[in-house]
Amino acid sequence: MRILGIVLSLGYYLSMLVFLGNYASKVLLWAKRTPVNAVTSGKVTLRTFVAASIDILFFGRLLWVNDVLWLGEWTFHVCFLLTVLRHLRYFLNPVPQWVWVLQPLGIIAGYVLPLALVYIFTVKFLIEKKKYVSSYNFFLLVLILVLSVCGLLMKTVYHPDNVSVKAFVMGIVAFRFTAAPGCALFLLHFVLVLVLIVNLPTHIFAAPLALIGARQREETLNRVVHEK
Repeated sequence: MRILGIVLSLGYYLSMLVFLGNYASKVLLWAKRTPVNAVTSGKVTLRTFVAASIDILFFGRLLWVNDVLWLGEWTFHVCFLLTVLRHLRYFLNPVPQWVWVLQPLGIIAGYVLPLALVYIFTVKFLIEKKKYVSSYNFFLLVLILVLSVCGLLMKTVYHPDNVSVKAFVMGIVAFRFTAAPGCALFLLHFVLVLVLIVNLPTHIFAAPLALIGARQREETLNRVVHEK
């Protein structure tokens, strides 16, 4: 299993490089499209920042456009975030207290996550298929759904050895090759995570910059109109 551990570790490093490269390109593209004074002047008002924060945290613009889809999307993103934070216990040693505090919420989120995905799938591909059909979205939904089901199976039925899982993940963090755990379901889960990392829509992570820039332009336009 040591050779498999080396292969999976290298796959993790490669997938993270791809993700970070894609994210960096999105940020650079945003910076090129945004005027220098908008980035460096520091004139983003409190109202602009608060409005952009609401858009980011609560998907305000999606709620305004489609409240039915918003319910599933917001629930999914919250559950996905809590599930990811719950997994930090494998990547950190010692584990911070706040990660332990989030464990119950992460467990609940793990059960709600596939339900939210089914809801989104129903709305996007069955109810509003003329607007939201996308092979890429379909792929991501199915991928995350399979990931969440694998996680639930490991939580409830096929329990991997958490000690070997922790040792394997900490080996990746420390750039030290360690034998992969002997649980086939965990190995499938880990490989699917690598596939997800490579295919994560990086524009979502760059969205806060875009939203703040959009809000700032709106604020500036409103100020100009008001002055006239």
